[in-house]
Amino acid sequence: MTAKDSQASDRFPRKDEEGRLVSLVEMLMFVILALALGILMLSLIDGVFWLLGSSFGRISGWIAGLLAVLVYLDDFRAWRDHRARWAVAAGGVVLGLLAGFGVLSLLPDFWLPLYNGALAVSVAALLYGVLWFTGMRLITGEEVS
Repeated sequence: MTAKDSQASDRFPRKDEEGRLVSLVEMLMFVILALALGILMLSLIDGVFWLLGSSFGRISGWIAGLLAVLVYLDDFRAWRDHRARWAVAAGGVVLGLLAGFGVLSLLPDFWLPLYNGALAVSVAALLYGVLWFTGMRLITGEEVS
């Protein structure tokens, strides 16, 4: 094992030579961390505005998914040699958003929009991740891990 191989395997989440995420579990764990960080940052920002006189929790929780979107955009770029990525991404976005809006429609109205949206975007992002990862590997014939 070379120093470069050792360095690449120490990173989280692991990526192959083309920059593609190599493990569905690691990708989803990283997205969960990104979502948690996004929700925390959004809560802190909303808390600052609450201290300045605004009401807390009225900001859209969907914004918390921005970091997860960046994770997926990076992996999308790594698959640039495959045209199928456009179809897989589009299908994943549509199904992920449908699931997110479905969850949102089931949540009680008295919950704050911050947390309604955060839960909905979490469902959407995690479903998208599963569809994206497995879809790309099934279409391209690469091994699913």
